[in-house]
Amino acid sequence: MKRIQKQLAKVTIGSMLLASPFTGVTAWGAGGAEELNTLQFQQNNAAFQFNGQSSSAVQPVTYAQGANYIPLSTIAKLYGFQLSYDATSKESIAIKGDLEVRFAANTKQYKVNGNVQTASGELFTQQGSMMVPIRTWSEITGSRFVVSGNSFVLTWNKEKPEVKTPPVAQFSTDKTEYKMGEPIQYSNESYDDNGTIVKTEWTGRERAFFRPGFVLITLNVTNNHGLTSSVTKEIRITEETMHSEEEFNLLYTPVGEKYTFDGTRVLRMESVSYEIESQPMTLIRSNSPEYFLEEGIAYQDTISGKFRINIHNGNRSGKALTIYLVATNNLDHPVTYNIDAFGKGGPTTYVSTSGKNAVARFLDDLAHGTPRDKVVVNPGESIVVLPEVASTPLKPNLIMTSYTEITTSDELQFTVAAVDADAHPNKDIFEVLPELKKLDRDGRHVRGTFENANRSLLVDETLGYKSQRIVIGDLKQDTFLDGMDSMLGLPENNKGNTGVRYNLQVKVAPNTLIGLNARGGHYAGALLVNDKVVQAVERSILKDPNDVGVLYRTGNTEETVNLTLIIASGSNLPLNFLFLPINGENK
Repeated sequence: MKRIQKQLAKVTIGSMLLASPFTGVTAWGAGGAEELNTLQFQQNNAAFQFNGQSSSAVQPVTYAQGANYIPLSTIAKLYGFQLSYDATSKESIAIKGDLEVRFAANTKQYKVNGNVQTASGELFTQQGSMMVPIRTWSEITGSRFVVSGNSFVLTWNKEKPEVKTPPVAQFSTDKTEYKMGEPIQYSNESYDDNGTIVKTEWTGRERAFFRPGFVLITLNVTNNHGLTSSVTKEIRITEETMHSEEEFNLLYTPVGEKYTFDGTRVLRMESVSYEIESQPMTLIRSNSPEYFLEEGIAYQDTISGKFRINIHNGNRSGKALTIYLVATNNLDHPVTYNIDAFGKGGPTTYVSTSGKNAVARFLDDLAHGTPRDKVVVNPGESIVVLPEVASTPLKPNLIMTSYTEITTSDELQFTVAAVDADAHPNKDIFEVLPELKKLDRDGRHVRGTFENANRSLLVDETLGYKSQRIVIGDLKQDTFLDGMDSMLGLPENNKGNTGVRYNLQVKVAPNTLIGLNARGGHYAGALLVNDKVVQAVERSILKDPNDVGVLYRTGNTEETVNLTLIIASGSNLPLNFLFLPINGENK
């Protein structure tokens, strides 16, 4: 049982004789009054003094059954407890921190954090107030209890106010003087003895510098109290060169991060030809309208076998909407389905963040997820397929993305719907669904069903002995999928090939950097590189053709590298896989 620490200090009686009506009561802790709470009270009297201030309890101190009782509501408040009442168990509950005490009338038993204890007298109510023995309360709280005739004193430690001090910003570098292009190792040594550092900001920090002179580097840290601290240090860059900037970036930019260079050089690199081998995979893309202006059915189709569905929408309806994927069995026999992989991004304010996080989580689940149980859909039954999506309402001006691969044993009708729950009180999705209208396309984005949505790119040479690139989504070697908007029965083109999976197994030369370069606008996504998720890129995006996201580096021998890319929502094609020789030498 957790108790408030007992205060054992005792002062001389002569120095603490109290004025009427508490004369003769010895108070504990004088001389340390700033550290102790003192409560003085008298039998058959509702008046009390708390830390020298007079007040009254809701009931007088009452003697019964050989014990003195005090009203719980008064004493608990003075000790900082929160009170409530459980009508089912008929218990008065006092809670402070991780201490919970439950009292019930007409019994000596009470509970402390679920453990049954015995009071010094039977509990009872008096004019609606739960009365508890003073000695029992002192034992629960670890208070000092002193009796002098008909007068009593409780003393207990005052709670020390939370100390709020700023953190201490501190960092070091492995040296104070570096050559141009020499890697710099930073060690963040900041600490906070009375809080938690929640934000770290660097100014002037670079992995290396390429101009001689003195450089100032500043670290600013913020703790959970909003207090900050900063420190600035100076390092010197000499006129001697270890690596050029290009050489350094090839050698040291971490996987999952990016560096900048002259993007026009990509177009002068050799474009490697390849063959496309398509594999069976149905793709449903529900992205039109991209922004919901009202509730309704966004897409609907009947599918059997294995398929992948990409749902990507923002909310401009002014109301919170719940996004559902519903499976309905319109056949006369049970149908099963199984979710093979799932990933969700958002809700968030940024399209690129939503798309990147969704595809990263999907790929991780695809590569490393645990099998899920099959779900049986009986004839005429409808089931919410993705409770993970439906459980998170899409608030106005936010965006949410999901990728899911599903395998069914037979045909099921799948419906993507956005529902304003407040507009349908006391109705579930299955009652609301028949009332929803089918939403119009927005004239720009894609919705439809497409086949052969998995593509393997076949390359018959070893890459990286010279600067080379593989281009996808250029509408020459690699075109967008054609399909059908099943809601309207109209042809549809999967512009941007969002949701399409590309598999590339390629032999790569020793000491080669594999990078990703966006040519059609910004790109934010993720890939599997030898079954490991690599973001493109962490904490940022490939914003233009001058950015290279680092995916992998080979070692000192040729390697076979497996790359899996699913085009992310909110991003653009074409993309270039770059294979760049690392000509520099790690000195």
